[in-house]
Amino acid sequence: MDNNLIIRFIERQCTLDEAREVLRWIEASEENKAVFRNMQAVYASISIDSADRTGNVDAEDVQQIMKEISRKRYRLATYIGAAVCSAAVILFVVLFPFEQKDRYEYEKALAGITDKTEITLTVSDQKEIELSDTSVVAYDKKGQIVINDTVTVPKEKKDKSDLNTIYVPYGKRSTLILADGSKVYLNSGSSLVYPVVFAKDKREVYLDGEAYFEVSKESQRKFIVQTSCKAIEVLGTKFNVSVDKTQNLFEAVLVTGKIGLESNAGKIELTPNQYYVYQSDSGLDELRTVDVRDYISWIEGRLRFNREPLEKVIRKLEKSYNIKIEFFNPKYLEYLISGNLDLKNTAEETMDVLMRILIPNYNPQKQKLFLIKDKKSSI
Repeated sequence: MDNNLIIRFIERQCTLDEAREVLRWIEASEENKAVFRNMQAVYASISIDSADRTGNVDAEDVQQIMKEISRKRYRLATYIGAAVCSAAVILFVVLFPFEQKDRYEYEKALAGITDKTEITLTVSDQKEIELSDTSVVAYDKKGQIVINDTVTVPKEKKDKSDLNTIYVPYGKRSTLILADGSKVYLNSGSSLVYPVVFAKDKREVYLDGEAYFEVSKESQRKFIVQTSCKAIEVLGTKFNVSVDKTQNLFEAVLVTGKIGLESNAGKIELTPNQYYVYQSDSGLDELRTVDVRDYISWIEGRLRFNREPLEKVIRKLEKSYNIKIEFFNPKYLEYLISGNLDLKNTAEETMDVLMRILIPNYNPQKQKLFLIKDKKSSI
């Protein structure tokens, strides 16, 4: 196996076909799995010294990794919660353990699903089930999958740690009820990896994108949401979490209950109506009080914003409608606007409302300020 390809896979910079090739190689033998996990560990340690660089790993990095692997004789280094955020690769310690093995299993589950155009549920035997926008996927305590009140996939005698994945392309949203009764609302361009039945000591899922969680309260089993950047731990609560890899941005807002995570200043706990944001490029690490309705209105098919830069609102609309919006005059993107948009309308209707909020005397026949383009549905 080409070492450069493995590094690109770890960075998530390879093509879909290349990812499948690496996964086949990993699954071919236990030795390959050990080599891969060791490369992940060594890559993470090298990334600490390379955090001020941007772009992909170069030839010198690959050579250094291979030297480290040879010197360590495939012994895995121990890390507590190694989290790699984007191509810049910044390593930091999060509050909750996230082993390399766990990361490999989650990324394996995500590989190969991002080229779908429909909401797709992938079960542990790699069977794929296409879902409609109105479908509600639920799991009973035995691990049976129930879609719209009908048992679709009976639970077979498999390991309870078997992972399922639900993928929601841009322009769509979906609802999932986990085996413990927790409800998850997945926004456009998001994926969730989760076990069919949770372990006895914890309830852990992996999120790529944005989701709103209503977590069932259990005093003995904490609920952990892992992401590529940070982890959130709860007992029973309602909160929204979003990870935007293109912006190296992590956001969490708490509606009820309490959640804990690790900030640059150390461990913090959010209380209702608090918002936490972390942006690795700028070093932004902030906790503040907000109106949570601005962050969870998407669940009801609306987009609510209060003095938000137009550029940020446009990014949300692009994700919601699976489109690309280009402004002829970039100065408008810096404007701060407030409003409430109904996402049940067409993209054109929504943009017309947005422009009237921005420019009171806006006339679409006389003023051509933007262009809407279709965008391929992928994360």
